[in-house]
Amino acid sequence: MRPIITLTLVGLIAASLLAIVDDMTRNPIALAKAEMKRKAIEQIFPFAIDSLKQVETEKTKFYEAYDKTGTLKGIAVESATTLGYSGKIEILLGVSPAKKIFDYKVVYHLETPGLGDKIDKPRFKEQFRERALEGTTWKVKKDGGDIDELTAATISSRAVTDAVERGLRYINEQYPKHEGK
Repeated sequence: MRPIITLTLVGLIAASLLAIVDDMTRNPIALAKAEMKRKAIEQIFPFAIDSLKQVETEKTKFYEAYDKTGTLKGIAVESATTLGYSGKIEILLGVSPAKKIFDYKVVYHLETPGLGDKIDKPRFKEQFRERALEGTTWKVKKDGGDIDELTAATISSRAVTDAVERGLRYINEQYPKHEGK
């Protein structure tokens, strides 16, 4: 009976300590993630951003980038796919108000270093610039599409192509229309 009581007490103490640490770190982690997203958005758009406005829908978050005059200059959207070689890939996709791609930033992935992690390299990303949802076959060339896949990283290339297309669909289908801006 004594070992059961001891193990129960140890379990309760450990669970309590974990809950306290989780509570203490929750806000700093959320602030760090928000700052990381802001920096990623600043890297996506090739112009100075004066302010960002977050717009949430049921499925995702949008970030509107405004210049000093209050003119909407770009829209970023969170997008993800589970088709990566090592699982989930999350990106922030930035488009112009005309819904043409400026750039994207990979914010999370577990792809193979030296191969699949090249999905965030300028040489691969360049081919997405100025593309819109319409007029592009959103598959890698190996599958009959318009996107060049990375050598030895076709799965990662397919996954990023999927995440970019999803982001464009979110913007085209879910992004709230703001009249008068």
